[in-house]
Amino acid sequence: MKSVAGALPEVDNWRAGELGEVLRTLRDVHGVPTGGVVAAIEAAIPAAWSQLEPSPPGVEVKLDPETGQLVVELTRVVVAGEAVSDAEISLERALQLNPLAEVGSSVREPTQLPKAVAARAARLVKAAIGHRVREARLERLQGEAEASRGLLVASIVERIEGGTAFLRAGQLQAYLPREEQIRGERLIRGRHLKVVLMESRRGGGEEVLQVRASRANALLLRRLLEAEVPELADGSVVVKAITREPGERSKVAVESLRQGIDPKGACIGPKGVRIRSVVAELNGEKVDVLEWSSDPAELVARSLAPAPVVSVHLDQAAHRATAIVAPQSLSLAIGKEGQNARLAARLTGWRIDIRPLGEAS
Repeated sequence: MKSVAGALPEVDNWRAGELGEVLRTLRDVHGVPTGGVVAAIEAAIPAAWSQLEPSPPGVEVKLDPETGQLVVELTRVVVAGEAVSDAEISLERALQLNPLAEVGSSVREPTQLPKAVAARAARLVKAAIGHRVREARLERLQGEAEASRGLLVASIVERIEGGTAFLRAGQLQAYLPREEQIRGERLIRGRHLKVVLMESRRGGGEEVLQVRASRANALLLRRLLEAEVPELADGSVVVKAITREPGERSKVAVESLRQGIDPKGACIGPKGVRIRSVVAELNGEKVDVLEWSSDPAELVARSLAPAPVVSVHLDQAAHRATAIVAPQSLSLAIGKEGQNARLAARLTGWRIDIRPLGEAS
């Protein structure tokens, strides 16, 4: 079978077998609906004829999508004398086609395509088919992208342009803009990356599918944990809250839905093997796993790990929590540039004040 660009045969005769093969190949291999190709062929022949002749005859084209059989008929006006153009037919010839024909009436006459018309029509149809093949491919890829939206996929870096990494993820091409990258991570051509696919849209003249990928979104951490932790995958353990500062630190609160399962231990894994695998994929980003609590004070205390918390006082009206820690744990609770406290506040949804024991009001 010829390539898509030459999918139609050389149309000296437009044989039924060749047209039928083209229709089947476009449908089965390229996903192009048969109806659209049939319509393109039926429209191309009259268009080609009108391009080649100033006064073309009326052309009726029918293509059987099952057999590929093409029938072309010309509608001609009956004249008393000799026909002087393709748009006319002599009365003598018309009576052979229709015994009721008379001067001034019209008759239809089956015809073979002139070579010039056939060649011009083939070029028109090939252009239309090329468009339909590209459209079908884009629709298929967009469906794949939408089905993979929010999921973890393996990709490989194909090139870097202006800080944006362009990735190959199976049949999809995706882009990873700078703001979706992990801070400090060095991306080079050929590197394998796990990403989550976000939105997809048409661009570049509607013939390019743009799929946005992310390594900075908290969803990446969730999907990596699900891939490493069977208890998360089967629903025995669930992620209740998650927050990240990509490339630096993350916090994840998990809860067990099955008695006897330690949710934090399940995520960390034997000797920390599961969480180490996740951290390695995140370019060394620290991941704090804590057990969820429906008690806000307990949740706030756990969220400030690795700092031990002496007590937590809640101001329900202001939705503010005051965490009391030993003086020597104050800097650990706050974290570098306030990062630990900031992540804890985002994870819990509470505004958190951290004070050393003995100075709390």
